[in-house]
Amino acid sequence: MIDIEAIIINAKETLERGLPEEALKILDNHPIENSCEVLFLKGEIYFKLQRWGDALNQFSGFLEKSPSDNRAESYCLMIQNILGFYHKDLYNP
Repeated sequence: MIDIEAIIINAKETLERGLPEEALKILDNHPIENSCEVLFLKGEIYFKLQRWGDALNQFSGFLEKSPSDNRAESYCLMIQNILGFYHKDLYNP
């Protein structure tokens, strides 16, 4: 039997130590289905790794299960702003 809480706590502690790749490996080695907490945590990890598409997918999946969560909405908005950034002077010499 997999102790889901212990896996999540271990991944969170690893992320807090500044090791997002290791935290992601912990979650990927123990596939946990239908967990809102895992979706949100993976979103945070991908956000720290600047993998915007993956992060947006995780937060969107989280919002499907918890539509009124302000944290996930804020992350989605930040990612959309990052992806939508365009500075005409930078890209048009």
